[in-house]
Amino acid sequence: MIEPPNLVSAPRSPWRRRLDRLATGLIAAGGIGVIVAVMAIGAFLVVEVLPALFDGRLEMERVRLALTPMAWGTLKAALWAMLFAVPLALGAAIHSALFMTRRLRSRMKPTLEMMEAMPGVVVGFVAGLVMAPWVERHLAGVLTLMLLLPLGVLLAAGLWRRLPSGWRRRLSLARAGLWLVPWLLLLALATFSLAPWLEVLLFGGDLRVWLDRELGLDYATRNAMIVGVAMGFAVMPSIYALAEDALSGVPGRLGEGAHALGATRWQTLWRVVLPAASPGIFAAVMIGTGRAVGETMIVLMASGNAALMSLSPFEGMRSMAAGIAVELPEAVPGSEAYVLLMLAALLLFIFTFLVNTLAEVVRSRLRRRYRWLGGAA
Repeated sequence: MIEPPNLVSAPRSPWRRRLDRLATGLIAAGGIGVIVAVMAIGAFLVVEVLPALFDGRLEMERVRLALTPMAWGTLKAALWAMLFAVPLALGAAIHSALFMTRRLRSRMKPTLEMMEAMPGVVVGFVAGLVMAPWVERHLAGVLTLMLLLPLGVLLAAGLWRRLPSGWRRRLSLARAGLWLVPWLLLLALATFSLAPWLEVLLFGGDLRVWLDRELGLDYATRNAMIVGVAMGFAVMPSIYALAEDALSGVPGRLGEGAHALGATRWQTLWRVVLPAASPGIFAAVMIGTGRAVGETMIVLMASGNAALMSLSPFEGMRSMAAGIAVELPEAVPGSEAYVLLMLAALLLFIFTFLVNTLAEVVRSRLRRRYRWLGGAA
């Protein structure tokens, strides 16, 4: 009888054990240090703000007048950014995880994830100094393109379904991210070519004047729409990466079982895959929201930094982070302006902390609920 090989590992040397203990201790110390640093930031803000609130140095009416426009601007910037980023990021994650070929996915996913390393100041610089003036000159074309792009994608899907089977195999859904690009570029070229004619025909030759005269909307060069596109571009990679990992982690036998029961690909996606991956998708959206709320340089450089309270995407705003970055260097420690900025920082800290905590709590509960599926969603 052949004896099985001895699988017991050789005893480690004392030097190796010391190195392992040192590495474990450094990792634990780093994790504890991060937690202590975050708690210290919160404690510092509380110590700076609470005495001023209780001793009467800071009136509540003054707090309301100073912080309400910045809070509104923070939420407005985050709202427009998420409206731009979430559909594109989740759509890209669904296509990458469920439809794209493995070879193409191995090349596209790292490229999209590398976009997250782009500094916010660079995105804000391009948005404020390049994109904002260009959009102002081609406002009619940009708005028309935003309306036509979803319709163009639906039209491409309808035409694809009517192609012969041989052409559909060549233009498979696994490579839709590639063969759709020329179609969308052609649609954009046609839109910008026809936009001046449409502007003359429908809006008297100047869309900005028509918006001001007919709808009472004042168009600012740096506005919420520019901030939403720029910040959405910065937030999109993180949402995509987390959502794609969640969708890829859904066990393949769930989809196969749904197909075996007669479900279509669309029904399998909506009723099986997305519910199973919902913990990760929710966490991705909430983490993206937390980053959008705390973004500073993009809002500062692309919003005009005007303390306005309106829902119009064509007007600027002022966020808490941008206000702190602009005014804190000139604020005298202990003054009313300084305490107001510390209070804004505390509110921003609490909001971001609660958003990330809520994302983790909901993700953990949904993950336990779907644990019977047999895989980590």
